[in-house]
Amino acid sequence: MATTDVLFQLDGRVAFVTGAASGLGQVIAEGFAAAGAEVFCADIERSRLDTVVRGIQDREGNAAAVPLDVAGEASVETAFEPLRERGHRLDILVNCAGVAAMPARTHELSVTDWHRVVAINLTGTFLVTRAALPLMLGHEGSIINIASVLGAAGGYYPGFPSTGLHYAATKAGIVGLTKQLAVEYAADNIRVNAIAPGWLFGTRLGDYRRSKMDANEQARFTAEIKARIPMGRTGEPAEILGLALYLAAPASRYVTGQLIAQDGGWTAC
Repeated sequence: MATTDVLFQLDGRVAFVTGAASGLGQVIAEGFAAAGAEVFCADIERSRLDTVVRGIQDREGNAAAVPLDVAGEASVETAFEPLRERGHRLDILVNCAGVAAMPARTHELSVTDWHRVVAINLTGTFLVTRAALPLMLGHEGSIINIASVLGAAGGYYPGFPSTGLHYAATKAGIVGLTKQLAVEYAADNIRVNAIAPGWLFGTRLGDYRRSKMDANEQARFTAEIKARIPMGRTGEPAEILGLALYLAAPASRYVTGQLIAQDGGWTAC
């Protein structure tokens, strides 16, 4: 019987985490490095990324910065070159990079915003996964996609837009992408699962929305969200690490094709 340290250790494993310069991606990258993985931290925000990587290295973790625009096919291919050149196998992929635009009802949604969110959230997940898969074939691997409760059970409309169709649609698309990949690569021992976070304040994802709200609007928004969560609070970014670590580690080696909500009970209502 495997001991708990073996079940959850990542020693000797190589991970590639997108969106690693802030928010959930940063939490996961730092946590995986602390668990023993060599982590390739990828993000478009180079200065922030360098700071995150230096922090991991200062704590004696193994990490490297990878500049990456997930929406650009050429950028994605270039990002994986260091792994290919070194003959690296890839054990873990976390697709965390994503954006959200200002919430709007569908008849007010611009095509420009639609294309931007789809390109980064959904096409970006596809491009990165497609590039990573050849490095996983031939051994066990784990792909973790970051979806959202807003793509699992529809959005929430408390009398004003709390999200937009583009965001909900891309996160629902990630759920479908996850399940299809899980079926296609199960025989190759590559597991593919998704986490559906609920409302986790404290990340950069909602910065633009918050910048457009005055204090009263922000207070109303926060109150409406918390009233809908059975636990009565929003989540903390750090709380995603346990679930991500489980899905990356041997503890979950018979789990694939699943969408696991981390939402304080939101989807139970």
